[in-house]
Amino acid sequence: MKIKHSLFVIGFIISGFNFLAYGCTNGFENAQNKSNNPQAEVSIHSDVIINDYYIGNGAQWDPYQQNYGSVELKISESDWQKLYARLDFMRPQFMRVMINTKSLIFNGKLVPEQNIERLTPILDYCQSRNVSVMFGDWGNGLVDSETNSINETNLSLAAQYADYLIHTKGYTCIKYYNLINEPNGYWSVTAGEYPLWANAIRYFYNELKNLKLDDKLSLAGPDAAIWKTNEAWWADSCATHLKDMVGLYDIHTYPSKITVNSGEYSKIIEAYKKSVPADKKIVMGEIGFKYVEPADSFYWNENIRRAKLKPYASVDDSQMFVYDYMYGTDMADALIQTVNCGFSGSVAWMLDDAMHSKESPEKLKVWGFWNILGDEFFGASEEIVRPWYYAWSLLSRYMPAGSKIYKVVVTGEPSIKAMAFEKDGMQTIALVNVSKTLKTVRIKDSIIKTLSTVKEFIYADGLLKKEGDHNLLPNTVNLTMDLQTDYNLKMPGESLIVYTNCNY
Repeated sequence: MKIKHSLFVIGFIISGFNFLAYGCTNGFENAQNKSNNPQAEVSIHSDVIINDYYIGNGAQWDPYQQNYGSVELKISESDWQKLYARLDFMRPQFMRVMINTKSLIFNGKLVPEQNIERLTPILDYCQSRNVSVMFGDWGNGLVDSETNSINETNLSLAAQYADYLIHTKGYTCIKYYNLINEPNGYWSVTAGEYPLWANAIRYFYNELKNLKLDDKLSLAGPDAAIWKTNEAWWADSCATHLKDMVGLYDIHTYPSKITVNSGEYSKIIEAYKKSVPADKKIVMGEIGFKYVEPADSFYWNENIRRAKLKPYASVDDSQMFVYDYMYGTDMADALIQTVNCGFSGSVAWMLDDAMHSKESPEKLKVWGFWNILGDEFFGASEEIVRPWYYAWSLLSRYMPAGSKIYKVVVTGEPSIKAMAFEKDGMQTIALVNVSKTLKTVRIKDSIIKTLSTVKEFIYADGLLKKEGDHNLLPNTVNLTMDLQTDYNLKMPGESLIVYTNCNY
């Protein structure tokens, strides 16, 4: 249920004024605005490729906990089909799936069939849709920070489970392995000790080699959770000590709204990209927002207030703005900066509320695009697709694996961010306006003269063209964009606009 209070009333009034201002100026029409003084200018340098192969975007999709304290629930076949249909529109290219191997070990032996029915529907989907999976172990039982030792038996069994999934079950979609979540954190099983994590990586890598998996499975690291540049030494250390073992670099970010919207976010994550060897890629293994900066104290307090009002929401670990359109534009802002800094993929935290709880089994981490068990227990409205699904879907669906990323420069208005990319001759341009007011924007490209048969999607409150349970329709089709004489548009406040000539 959407909580109603003064914030939503104010937001509705602001959105209404934006709608009227935009509509009265004929801004939704595709005719170019001939204003000579746009507030922002987006220059696409399609002759400069900053990333020649993008892995893709997606979300965290873990096996569902099923035990929710007072009730045990299973995902029905109809709900699995609903999940698949929603994901088919999103077209994720890159998913992260984590388990605890310890839960599969009995009397020192691996029982790989244990709870396999919770995992196979996820991996079956990824296998059938050619989705690259970063699989992994949260870390419980793999190391002991108190004795500063690794558990060789459990690490060996974790490698054997990867072997079982890839060689026995045939899940070739599993391309990367994430060993121990956020090892730089005091909350991690490593208690933030790099040498302990590095020893686990070395042992696990050798086990993969013995199982002939080292050429099929790349280790991801350091998987560090970061807010500033001060943890970049983890990536530096990987490059120095584990270069031949770590095949994909990754970090987790939960920035504050002000950090991202101001552009400071780019300066932070660039430090980690610079630490990566030239022959390796780096991805965002988890990405979401936490309002940790003083400037975002309103959002912090409002988030807590909303969580306390929702019976099944964890107050300690929920993002209650997933019900607001703003969260979609903020996530788009973070993703666009991530892409333009040279990262090769992003995994949104997270797909579904029903996956994880905090504090108690029934106190869920509300971060998802929905709660697939809403009809069954948590409230029917929770099963409805939330707004930010549509923003993230546009930036997953129309950013296919293998995309080449162009250099883009935006001048004049810091609230406007943009990115551009190409795959197999299909071009996409995405722009976000994170301010609350309408902005005029000019797009130009010195190389590409014209884009034809373009679809335009507008993500903004009141402007989505939805169909059925989850489909999004273009606001305009067969659009021609003249990028030589400059293409001008008006963007409503808190909006994402995607232009693409992808043929799907």
